[in-house]
Amino acid sequence: MSRELRVFPPKNVLIVDSDLNLRLSLALVLRGAGYIVTTVGKACEALERLESGNYNLVILDIMIMDNKLTLLPTVLQRFPTTSVLVFTAQWSPETAAEIENLGISAHLEKPVTPDALLECVESILKNKP
Repeated sequence: MSRELRVFPPKNVLIVDSDLNLRLSLALVLRGAGYIVTTVGKACEALERLESGNYNLVILDIMIMDNKLTLLPTVLQRFPTTSVLVFTAQWSPETAAEIENLGISAHLEKPVTPDALLECVESILKNKP
């Protein structure tokens, strides 16, 4: 992976996933591209961070163990200017139907390559102030 730093001004990204190793890997990729990254492993921590920070994007595993499928609508309702990238290993037609009308920015299935992650994040944030 050879990408140059090109995120100006830096964009703030919050990663919400119960898998510590995955959070660290995603953060490494995004920080390497110039993003400012915060990671949390629980829904309650995500809401605390969103309340106290200014995030351009939330990368959210919709099946986060302490709040299955309820964190997503909460984030979308309470933080309408924050983009949401849904990230899960359990994508199904039923899941898609359940969140289709909520207004997510994009979704990715686990596992994802660093390049695919960066392309998706860049696409979401390219026109965000």
